[in-house]
Amino acid sequence: MISLRAARVMTGTTEQVDRDEAVGPRWVTIEDGCISSVDTQPPPHSNQVDLRPLQLWPAFTDLHADSLPRFESPRPGTVIPLDAALEDFATDAVAHGVVRPYLCISVGEGPDTADGYRRAHCVLQTLHRVAGDLPVTVPVHLRVDVSDPESVDGTAELLRQHGRRIGLLSVMDHTPGQGQYQTERAWRPAMGTRLFLDDDELNRWLATLHRHATGTPLRRRQIARFAAAHNTVFATHDPDSEGAVIEAAAMRASICEFPLTLDAAAAARHNGLAVVMGAPNAWRGSSHLSNLSARDAIEAGVVDVLTSDYHSGSLARAAVAISEAGVASIDSAVAMLTTHPRHVVASSSCDAGGLTPGQPADLVAVRTEPMAAVVATWSSGRQVSGPALW
Repeated sequence: MISLRAARVMTGTTEQVDRDEAVGPRWVTIEDGCISSVDTQPPPHSNQVDLRPLQLWPAFTDLHADSLPRFESPRPGTVIPLDAALEDFATDAVAHGVVRPYLCISVGEGPDTADGYRRAHCVLQTLHRVAGDLPVTVPVHLRVDVSDPESVDGTAELLRQHGRRIGLLSVMDHTPGQGQYQTERAWRPAMGTRLFLDDDELNRWLATLHRHATGTPLRRRQIARFAAAHNTVFATHDPDSEGAVIEAAAMRASICEFPLTLDAAAAARHNGLAVVMGAPNAWRGSSHLSNLSARDAIEAGVVDVLTSDYHSGSLARAAVAISEAGVASIDSAVAMLTTHPRHVVASSSCDAGGLTPGQPADLVAVRTEPMAAVVATWSSGRQVSGPALW
């Protein structure tokens, strides 16, 4: 039995905002991998550790962790073995407080989509092989670009072989003229840079997109049916209008990722979809693609979850930054990283992601100044990152 004293304890709920005891030091006691108590005094026979100025928060659930490529290829032309890249991905996640990193694997993009499906199978097979060596369980967020005419068959095969590891399935459509890329002029440099494509490859891909565009709505609906059949959480990505959100809701989507307008975000909330925005956006104060500002959406009350997107270090920093800017209370900000995303994907109230008695001891020690940072991370009571604190 271990008791940790923190300068402040955030439970991951917003119920404590007006309670005086939330501000003062508290003791969190861990026993048999679970939180046994959160109180002003520790049990008398526990091993007691004073974390001094650090705060204790619930550990983070990251629904869109899209950083594996930078571990696979940290520089152009450099390829790191996939098992090592997955180890580095998981180590980076826990170092920044994440104990549920939903690893993004994208398929259906580019002029030669077969390579993407082969890579997806390879990542999933390697993840299965090395899972026992990773510091935490790594579920997969499979991202499917439905502009690809092979997306239905490709997704079906991935789910058939690896469905147990795929915890989240989202559909996207990066065809220029709608969604994130309203013009071909915006689409070309973005896709060329991200996928390392020259003009000829972009032209070939664009021709394929136009040739098969009429089948995109049907492919989107079919993949939504796959998600329902596999009991997999289903998400829509980059909706640009209320109509796009209503269509996703009709397909039983429960998550709306990165809505492009405030109207789309509000429509998602109105239709019962959890709205996910990027923590880098919230931390920096704006979207790097000049899309909807996460802070504006949070102030409008239409954001449920913040996710790392491409930078896991932004999670804790975003929570502190939006609190200090008066955009949201610190309680609400922490909930966006912890209990809210866990609620979207959890199958049981016994795994609600909060720092409360009876829950798994998934928690982080956080330094809030001079720059917010995660100092240590625990998963089910086992320290998986940071210096030994006892």
